Amino acid sequence: MVQIRVNHDKLAKALNVSDIDFFILLLVINLIKTFGHRYGKVIDAVSVAAKFAVYLTYLEEGNNLRRTGFLHHVEPRRVKEIVSEFDTLLENGGSLCLLGSVEPSYLIGFSYIWIEKYSLKEGESVTRLFNLTESERIIIEAGFPENTPKCLLLRECDVEALIKDLHDKAQSLLHESKRTAFSEALAEHAKYRLLAAETMQEIKITKDTSAYLLLKKDYSPKGRQARMQTMIQDLTRSFRWMYSWVDGEDGIMRGIETLEIAEEQKEEALQELDQMMRAWADKYHTESDGSKIVALQFLLGPHQEMTI
Repeated sequence: MVQIRVNHDKLAKALNVSDIDFFILLLVINLIKTFGHRYGKVIDAVSVAAKFAVYLTYLEEGNNLRRTGFLHHVEPRRVKEIVSEFDTLLENGGSLCLLGSVEPSYLIGFSYIWIEKYSLKEGESVTRLFNLTESERIIIEAGFPENTPKCLLLRECDVEALIKDLHDKAQSLLHESKRTAFSEALAEHAKYRLLAAETMQEIKITKDTSAYLLLKKDYSPKGRQARMQTMIQDLTRSFRWMYSWVDGEDGIMRGIETLEIAEEQKEEALQELDQMMRAWADKYHTESDGSKIVALQFLLGPHQEMTI
């Protein structure tokens, strides 16, 4: 049977939807079709999210059932049931996990910690951690791609240790109730993501021994599935930031620039922008307790006027 490809964007727009409708449609379409969440699970998640909005209003309105019901067109009796549901969840230390996420965001720092801990010293062999003969070393190094970062080839245990360091540091910034224990399954998932993104490459030394080569200084998910998961994280972060921007909070900067770039200069311009961003981050980055981390997130694409 031939798979028919349908342009979701064009079909949704053809139904004369508003921007907010379009945002919701794309989100739900991708939850079901790309991530594989069950239809019923998505319906349940949207229902819980709507009830949570009612609960927030109840708290903001000084625990006034009637006022909350009036604002959301919900009977006070139903508001009371929703409030009881969330109060119980909070009292029992429950989790409001609707669909879940599977992509460790800390993988973006993987290449940096590798280079920091295992950078090559003058005269040092890239295969120092492996017991190789001179001929074996020459054969392995001959297969390396050009312009790889100058750091050691790592053993599997070293790679897992780096992932664990990043995981533990990320978890230390969360409330105890939200922390996830490091596990072999999580390490395998992270390694799979790093290999799929071509951040590192696995090299077979023997039948039972693998070595890992760092290919580039950044982590950028490859494949539609991986990038869709990253997109959800980026959208969530942007949504939070834009609310903070609307409320005039400090430390939030919104910027947009429109320009025209000649077709033959586009690739050069994008590479230069990437280098500028990296240099800016390197200039101002300092290591501390992790309580004041900021993130810079941007997208560049064809300009479209957004209608309201």
